[in-house]
Amino acid sequence: MSRPVVGTGLASCCAVLSVFGACILGTLGFFFEANVEVLMGNKESPRDGHAVALNCWFASLVYIAFVVFCTCQVGVNRRYARGSVRL
Repeated sequence: MSRPVVGTGLASCCAVLSVFGACILGTLGFFFEANVEVLMGNKESPRDGHAVALNCWFASLVYIAFVVFCTCQVGVNRRYARGSVRL
């Protein structure tokens, strides 16, 4: 049986913040892919909206990995009894 790396509170907070981060970065990636002028500033800055969108989507995937890890940590914390001695 695996032991928890972080506590339940920290894992829950990390999971919630990571969900928001993944949503925000995914949305920004979509808008950069569509070359929305408000985000692009003008037609020359940034020069390649597609490259910026790919970076946003990759960062969003990293946040999704954190969501999976933190959710697993919450589950491990629920199964792991603190203070129990295993002989």
